[in-house]
Amino acid sequence: MSDVNGFLPIIDTWPEYFENPYEGLGTTYERVLLHAIFEKIDRAYNIQSVLETPSFGMTGISGINSLWWGKHQKEIYLVDDNEARLDKIKKVWASLGFPFIPVLNNINQVPLEDDSVDLTWNFASLWFLQDLDYFAEQVKRVTRKVILISVPNHLGMGFLIRRGAARQLSQLNLQYCKPRVVRKAFEGQGWVLWDKGIFDVPPWPDIPMKKEDLFKRLGIEFLLKYLPQADDNSNGETPESILDYFSGKNPNLDKEILKYGIIEKAPRPFSTFWGHHRYFIFVKEGA
Repeated sequence: MSDVNGFLPIIDTWPEYFENPYEGLGTTYERVLLHAIFEKIDRAYNIQSVLETPSFGMTGISGINSLWWGKHQKEIYLVDDNEARLDKIKKVWASLGFPFIPVLNNINQVPLEDDSVDLTWNFASLWFLQDLDYFAEQVKRVTRKVILISVPNHLGMGFLIRRGAARQLSQLNLQYCKPRVVRKAFEGQGWVLWDKGIFDVPPWPDIPMKKEDLFKRLGIEFLLKYLPQADDNSNGETPESILDYFSGKNPNLDKEILKYGIIEKAPRPFSTFWGHHRYFIFVKEGA
């Protein structure tokens, strides 16, 4: 495995999650917290149309970050540059009965008309881009109301440990995780910062693998008994999958997952050290 793939395993492992959708506790927790941010934006700005680009970045099942918007019957565009992955994403959405508009395109381009959507957003995917400033200009062009950007917390312990262990990460533009870089790209030209923060602050470190696998590697697998027990479909893993929430199989999954949010609102010095992700919400003046 290359350094970059060791730093970000999903580059290699994304097909596996379409075979076994049980992502593990950490990714499910991330997704549930994203839903709270979505709800906040929707309440304030009455979002009717959504563009997610680039859509590839989060661990777990690719291309399902915007299912919350699908559940709430918004028009959704989803951009990916991998045709095979996009075909698999289509099947997942179809299985839930949620429509979306798949867009196969170079992720450095935003192939929509001016003022096409209310919200453009992405999660942990800026570092795949070649030119953030150019991309931001395109996003501003097509977006009517809100831009949501979420990036890994580059000051977090887990990020720094993984970064220090990798010798060569030229495939990723890590500087695009820095708050000053994000704000410089997306503020201005009628766009202002509306909200920002650190989120995804669970009681486990920021390691891009299933927390069950992490416990086993650390020799503390006995702690798994304190997590929810796996069912017959999860290959022995803890059976969290956000698909269970959207399919109705487990409509209380979000509430069950949030019981792990005991340090989510920790003071800023701790969340800066331990938190996994940051978010930035930009709004168009007068929207």
